[in-house]
Amino acid sequence: MFIVKFLEKLLYNFRDALWDYPEAVFIDDKSAFGNFKKLYLKSRPISHFLLSALMILLIVGTVSLDVRAVLPIDNSIYIEGVIVGVDKNGDLQNLARVNPLINTNIQLEKDISELVYESLIHVDQNGEVKPVLADFITIEEGKKYQFKLKEGIKWHDGEDLTTEDVAATFNLISTLDDDPRTSTIYSRASRNIELTVIDDLSFEVELQSVIPAFFESMSFKILPAHQFADLNTNNITTSDPLLNRKPIGTGPFKLITTTDDTIEMLRNDDYREDISFERLKFKLFPDEESAVSAIKTGQIHAIAGISIDFLRQVKDLPQVDVVSSNVIYNQYWSLYFNLGDNGIAPFKDANVRRAISSAINKDKVIESFLGYGESATGPIPVSSFAYTDVKTYEYDVEKAKELLDKAGWVLPEGKTVREKDGVQLTFNMLVVDNEDRKKIAEVIRQDLEDIGIQVNIVAVNLESLINDYVIPRQFDTVLYGVESFIDPDRYELFHSSQIQHPGLNISSYKSEEEVLVVINNETTKIPEVDDILDDARKLIDKNKRKNEYEDFLTIIGNEVPAVFLFHPIETYVVNKRVKNVEISSINSIEERFANISSWKIELN
Repeated sequence: MFIVKFLEKLLYNFRDALWDYPEAVFIDDKSAFGNFKKLYLKSRPISHFLLSALMILLIVGTVSLDVRAVLPIDNSIYIEGVIVGVDKNGDLQNLARVNPLINTNIQLEKDISELVYESLIHVDQNGEVKPVLADFITIEEGKKYQFKLKEGIKWHDGEDLTTEDVAATFNLISTLDDDPRTSTIYSRASRNIELTVIDDLSFEVELQSVIPAFFESMSFKILPAHQFADLNTNNITTSDPLLNRKPIGTGPFKLITTTDDTIEMLRNDDYREDISFERLKFKLFPDEESAVSAIKTGQIHAIAGISIDFLRQVKDLPQVDVVSSNVIYNQYWSLYFNLGDNGIAPFKDANVRRAISSAINKDKVIESFLGYGESATGPIPVSSFAYTDVKTYEYDVEKAKELLDKAGWVLPEGKTVREKDGVQLTFNMLVVDNEDRKKIAEVIRQDLEDIGIQVNIVAVNLESLINDYVIPRQFDTVLYGVESFIDPDRYELFHSSQIQHPGLNISSYKSEEEVLVVINNETTKIPEVDDILDDARKLIDKNKRKNEYEDFLTIIGNEVPAVFLFHPIETYVVNKRVKNVEISSINSIEERFANISSWKIELN
């Protein structure tokens, strides 16, 4: 009975408390709220400062918890995150120069060049030539062409684009070939081109000899002649020339300001197409983690080139899309053997190289980065008119073992590494110190371990890989990607004359097959691949060229100077508010802004 009365009294007290709580807590002078109000008023101005601090902590806490960034919504400003890293002092790496005529490994420089400058023409993945600043007609195929600039195009400073700018840019390019640091496909081609100005809008080019990738060689960016008086071969790679620091082009955006963590660009209102964004900002980040956090919280609209691990984090987020390109066939990644004087002895035996090619599971390599790639079968892709499906050493583990046995590299009982004459079959594989590249390297390492080859992965930064290892050819093998012509000419990649820098014969390859030729009235033997590449680049007829490249692909497939792994597919992570982003037909990731005139930000 006592328990029943106790529960009844407790229930009534609870009811009364619920009934009276507004007065007890908020209204009465002696309520909790009333007492707090008196204390707050007596404690001014300290109480004001404490309340302000509390509000700031709440806002910062909300943002840091990745709930939602507190940012104004503005559809006239597009913000992209860029991972630039830090210097030795821990400061963000910033923009040092922008010049589209020199090679650079800095993606930010390439991106801004694409937005500021334009080329005369553009060659797409299908080899189709599309006018950009100029239309053209063929006067004599492979010999003479006439170009005419589009009327009314202005530089960012208001001056008119004329053929004087084209001629001055071409003349500057022609001086760059004397220095390996500044030599490019454009400067090398310029040696065989004569450019003649007809009037302010028209000019003619005549080829001294056939240039197989002529249209690609004419797709260089045009610089304003009135702005590069202080630009020369000695300083073009530095930040000294004014144009390298304050680029002026005809493209859709102008570079206006750079700060420690932001680069801001302003829309070119004289551009030929309407663009919805008034401003484009590149927000700089020290690492992927901070950049990915920014896109999660809505601080940036997009980010390009993130690693697979971070792509996994964002690809299923409801607020973003992962936009991807088609297969970029003019780029491919390979495992290059060093066949030169600095290479190790086992690689001199083609059967060892064939075995390594047979042991690598390319499908597994591509799976390691979520399938963003397509298997490469050789240096000429399936998209090319010159492609031929020839014999290559594709994935076959038993074949790989058989080839190694044939080469004398046997697996002693109880051991895991093959030996020959008491020497173990082991080598170093050089890679860029990048999580995606190291994943690919690890797949290759495991595949080769399964057939008794020991591989040591050596990861270095990109600058060191190029300058300390690739250029001087100081490596055993290197996992490396190259951008080739869309045209099938592969002279610069496999001709023996291109072993020394700036040539791109990374493997120091000379074909074992040789042919007799007459040079200066004397008969001599030369590598057969050299002869084929020499002949093929002199031809215009596609069928005849295809026949030459079939022989080339057959020899390359048999001698295996490199294991051709994959052609990449680029990805671009974009907030779903940004509409109409399309990168399917790009040749490189910096071309992602090609259709920016169609992009827009929806506020709802």
